[in-house]
Amino acid sequence: MDEYGREKPDWSRFRDFIEGFSKLADFNNSESELLNNGGALLRQLVAYDDWLDPAYAAPHPDHYTQYLLYADPAGRFSVVSFVWGPGQGTPIHDHTVWGLIGMLRGAERAQSFTLENGVPRVHGAEKTLQPGDVEAVSPSIGDVHQVANTFSDRVSISIHVYGANIGAIRRAVYLPDGTVKPFISGYADIGLPNLWRVLPGDIPDRSVQDVRAALMARREVALLDVREEAPFAEAHPLFAANMPYSVIETHAARRLPRHDVPIVVYDDGEGLARRAAQRLRALGYVDVCLLAGGLAGWRRAGGELFRDVNVPSKSFGELVESQRHTPSLSAEAVQALIDARADVVVLDARRFDEYNTMSIPGGISVPGAELALRIKDLAPDPRTQVIVNCAGRTRSIIGTQSLVNIGIPNPVAALRNGTIGWTLAGQALERGQSRRHAGSVADAWRTDARTRARRLADRAGVARVSLAQALQQPADRTCYWLDVRTPEEYARSHLPGFASAPGGQLVQETDHVAAVRGARIVLVDDDGVRANMTASWLAQMGWDVHVVDDAPPVTEWPAAEPAAAGWRAVDVPEDRWVDGAALAGWLDDPTVAPALRIVDMGASADYRKQHVPGASHVRRADARALAKVLASTPGITRVVLTSPDGALAAHGWSDVVEMLRVWGIAATVYVLRDGSQGWTAAGERLTAEAPDWVVEPTDRYRRPYEGTDNPVAAMQGYLDWEYGLVDQLARDGTHGFTVLAAE
Repeated sequence: MDEYGREKPDWSRFRDFIEGFSKLADFNNSESELLNNGGALLRQLVAYDDWLDPAYAAPHPDHYTQYLLYADPAGRFSVVSFVWGPGQGTPIHDHTVWGLIGMLRGAERAQSFTLENGVPRVHGAEKTLQPGDVEAVSPSIGDVHQVANTFSDRVSISIHVYGANIGAIRRAVYLPDGTVKPFISGYADIGLPNLWRVLPGDIPDRSVQDVRAALMARREVALLDVREEAPFAEAHPLFAANMPYSVIETHAARRLPRHDVPIVVYDDGEGLARRAAQRLRALGYVDVCLLAGGLAGWRRAGGELFRDVNVPSKSFGELVESQRHTPSLSAEAVQALIDARADVVVLDARRFDEYNTMSIPGGISVPGAELALRIKDLAPDPRTQVIVNCAGRTRSIIGTQSLVNIGIPNPVAALRNGTIGWTLAGQALERGQSRRHAGSVADAWRTDARTRARRLADRAGVARVSLAQALQQPADRTCYWLDVRTPEEYARSHLPGFASAPGGQLVQETDHVAAVRGARIVLVDDDGVRANMTASWLAQMGWDVHVVDDAPPVTEWPAAEPAAAGWRAVDVPEDRWVDGAALAGWLDDPTVAPALRIVDMGASADYRKQHVPGASHVRRADARALAKVLASTPGITRVVLTSPDGALAAHGWSDVVEMLRVWGIAATVYVLRDGSQGWTAAGERLTAEAPDWVVEPTDRYRRPYEGTDNPVAAMQGYLDWEYGLVDQLARDGTHGFTVLAAE
């Protein structure tokens, strides 16, 4: 305990500040940007008086004391604690570099001066800095001032950041008669603090080398990138799973089902990783580490970085094509077959909603795992040319190779480069189509396909398990129990304990489902085809895969029940909830509405579609940006957070409360009960009015293969990137993929 009764200080807040400020300096921001953004970081630091070691807070009986806390190795900035004994102050002095002053404890008076022919003249009114306040100085905005402790009976402490090693800079004191006295301040004769001391309860680091070793050995590890999806898609390790801090409570239980699984969290200096790690601990996860050095540390250690999303699956697809020489036809060749009315069937292996948005003329929606099961009904004549397409390459390749692997007699080929290739060839796509495969399957083919699929899965090393064994959770293993049938079938009935994961999308988006590399995946279906086909691919991707061999007939599967509420907010006090009717009343009250701000914290795509009228949008990760906006909007006394069902708003409540406190905003923060659903339940309408973004949303990466208005350069660039994935896999070395040879 220190003299103020505080527990031994934890330097993690200060480490996060240094990391954030270093990142700002890395970007060569202009002085105004550095003072603005750095001031926000400093404001967040001095909002808490629980981190400064008493050794750097000790006053001197005769004069103020300046302790060096950190000096940037490149000399770009330094951080010091200024400790003022009772009544102590400075002479009038300058700095010659930019500076930020953040009040941590007590209070100090500051009076600015200008120089007239070398004589200091008072400029403006005296200011008093209270804890949490931040002020800037610089030769460009005013650099000469005099500072003193406001109190005559207690110590005051402020934290200063300067644009150089301030203790070694030649500066000057200005006397009232115009005399100038040069000085170099130096620092108190005490060593630098040990910022890297690990205390009980601290979140430890885990080295890049150790994480890579776990991946290569297929030991369980969840490498979590907690940034939003767009920055994640710019650069990340191969097996990093994107679990944004903004949604971590709503994703963790499903994607991290074992609470003692090893978890490694990182960001790229945004300050999200530690907050996410602390939140995971609060959710009950006990083995949580930070990736040493974050994304930059991975890069410095020579780790390969990949862009885009679902990269393990996409790179595996490219490896399959390179080794199996999966047959394909160009867009022009397929168009020629269609124009000639040849005996050809085009099967779209994507989700139905993707197919409905845009499709190849005449194409039929047959999501990936359905191909082997439905092919005989769709192409009963062995002479029929089968074409498998997706939007780009992966699902076309995997779908085509699935039919090759299962041994159908038909000629089969992938549509080379999917709908992107079709568009780049200048050929028209259809819109709004609804052609689907038939629901029934001939018994003879079901039996034959089951035998073929099982033989293929056995060759890939897929294990067998009974239903009773499958649901027994091994104490030391993470397990995902997945039903690979269509969503419609799952909605009608499913086995307890199994989540819906249609097989084609599971192979395409494995990282969205199984965030723990090295985990066990248990698959079930009602036909013996889809689970085995899906398992054959997952096993080749290095997963420990089991297929349930004794599932009862689907007629005995229990009917699906409505999903239970998937979240609860433990942070929001009861008096901080507001229902839809009460919020509508506030908006109708002319004495309340002008001081009210509604903020939607849900997905930007949901917000675009509909939201509470007048709501702005921000993600929880950008709560600081919201506080900054509110700080420039005088008179706001109530902030109401919402999201589609209220979950993301409730989980983000404490972040918003904290940031408003840091910025000194005296507004009460509420959560709209049940979010937009609660609003409509009160008889109110949602709107799709022009969005009001607090910051441009980054929660959704714009995929070059989705939608109908992608630029040509983006589509071609995406294909070029996919072509290079096999070489990236070789450089990375952690993938563990194997591709079955032809039988």
